Amino acid sequence: MNIQDIITYVIVVLAVAFLVKKFFFKKKSKKGCGSDNNCKCG
Repeated sequence: MNIQDIITYVIVVLAVAFLVKKFFFKKKSKKGCGSDNNCKCG
């Protein structure tokens, strides 16, 4: 395993983690948007 493989796997893991976080935060913020008119999630 060379350095390029390691860098590639790290980037893929970070990208997947970012997407998972993005989708989970979207779901959580939708619940909080019901009563808050200043919410920037729309």
